[in-house]
Amino acid sequence: MANSVLVIGAGIAGIEAALNLANYGFKVYLLDNSPSIGGIMARLDKTFPTNDCSICIEAPKMYEVQKHPNIELLTYSDVRRVEKTDKGFKVKIMKKARYIDEEKCKGCGKCAEACPVEVFDELDGKIGGKRKLIYIPFPQAVPNYYVLDPQCRKGKMREKGACIGGCIIDCSQCRECPIAKCVKACKEEGADAVMLWQRNKFIDVEVSSIIVSVGLDVLEPPEGFYGYGKYQNVLTHYQYERLMNAGGPTEGNIIKPSDNNHPRTVTWIQCVGREKEIGVPYCSKVCCMVAMKQAIITKEHNEKIETNIIYTDLKTYGKGFYDFYRKALELGVKFIKGKPADVYEDQKDRSLKIRYENLDKGEIEELKTDILVLSTALVPGKENKKLSRILGIELNEYGFFKEKNPLKSFETNVEGIYVCGGALGPTDISEAVIQAIGASMKAVSRGV
Repeated sequence: MANSVLVIGAGIAGIEAALNLANYGFKVYLLDNSPSIGGIMARLDKTFPTNDCSICIEAPKMYEVQKHPNIELLTYSDVRRVEKTDKGFKVKIMKKARYIDEEKCKGCGKCAEACPVEVFDELDGKIGGKRKLIYIPFPQAVPNYYVLDPQCRKGKMREKGACIGGCIIDCSQCRECPIAKCVKACKEEGADAVMLWQRNKFIDVEVSSIIVSVGLDVLEPPEGFYGYGKYQNVLTHYQYERLMNAGGPTEGNIIKPSDNNHPRTVTWIQCVGREKEIGVPYCSKVCCMVAMKQAIITKEHNEKIETNIIYTDLKTYGKGFYDFYRKALELGVKFIKGKPADVYEDQKDRSLKIRYENLDKGEIEELKTDILVLSTALVPGKENKKLSRILGIELNEYGFFKEKNPLKSFETNVEGIYVCGGALGPTDISEAVIQAIGASMKAVSRGV
């Protein structure tokens, strides 16, 4: 247990904290509730203000984590119980069944090829992204093992054409499946890695410290808000990010979801979520820079595309951020200080009309656009409340984890538990990395 740390959340902050601890000789358990480490950063196209490839930066760190002898990956896992001891913490972890033998899986993809059912991807469905019922989250996933949708395993996808679910014998009682096509395909490949009878596994670990580095969620606007969910060409900034990404469902082609044609105009509305109808009471800090980055990349795809950003305040607070704003201006990105009111769709061509108050002119104006991007707020992760109860650490009034004292950064009300990155609130990648190093050094000091 001495000199061992549990890091909860394996986005860029958790990865950085784990690597720093491991390089100091600590045993690190890096846990994430998704099948792969990487978090949101692994799904981004570029990072501001340099517009470097996001996955090109993070993937080497992901592979380093996987290979480091001092780091044990616990993906697709949840913390179930934490008990404080004199020397640290006893933690019970549930490793969810992938229905895949990780030691046998070769990542060949034959199982997915054989699967007869495609469903909309949870993150990319709005822009046409699909996956099979047995899948890898994204090409650079770490670990690069397949995972079977639990709804398929439990027979709940039978109506969609799934081959699993028609058997009268439960999978947990049978180890010779004659029905599942993924099982047959894997055996034919010589791997025999698909294990429909696999069950959740409980693991007990003892650690001297815990670092909470869970990430953020992107606000899902209410149905119909600025036309979201009502009009196909209204997207959140995260969905548009996936639209631009070469690894996304459109392979980086910026197209309108309504007809797959290229847009002539793309417009961003800032501060979505701050309106009284939704009531997010804080600034998410990075949304202005995200909109500028997306507008610049859109221009790089096609300089003829007209790009507009409707804002009330612009935040360019970090190193190089104001220069990034100047670059956007030079490329022809139009900044409109305005307060949006309504969004309407033209039934003929599916274009959108935005009615807004021009705050500089004091007049009501209309703007026509092909794609509308909503820069929605970054909000606390859905598991924050549950994790707060398990760990016994406090949340602030917004639902993010609370530091014990502003003068004692990264410390919580429970000695030995530290927080960083998106767990503390909206932050950009560089800030998250710096915080991760700070939190990990607190854990190092405690363990020495």
